[in-house]
Amino acid sequence: MFRSSNEAPLPLDFDSESILIICPHCCGKFEETISRLKYEPRLSCHYCEKYIDVNLLELHGALESVRKSTHDLLKKLLSTDK
Repeated sequence: MFRSSNEAPLPLDFDSESILIICPHCCGKFEETISRLKYEPRLSCHYCEKYIDVNLLELHGALESVRKSTHDLLKKLLSTDK
C-alpha cells in the first residue's frame, strides 16, 4: 500500500492475478496465482512433475516494483485531471 502526504492509501493487491511459469527442466508452460506462489513457493511441473522452487525475494521485489509503478502512473493520471 502506498501513501503520499495528501492521499489516502491506495490498495494494490495482485494476489489473485495469474502469472506464466516456465519449467526450467522441460520448458513446459502453465499459469499459477501469485497468492499460491507466496504461500507455497515450491511447485510441481504439470508436465514433467519435477519441482520448481520460487525465489520469494525476487517475487516480492517484482510485486513491489509493480505496485510502485502502478501508483506512480495513477498519481500522474490523477494530477493531470486537475
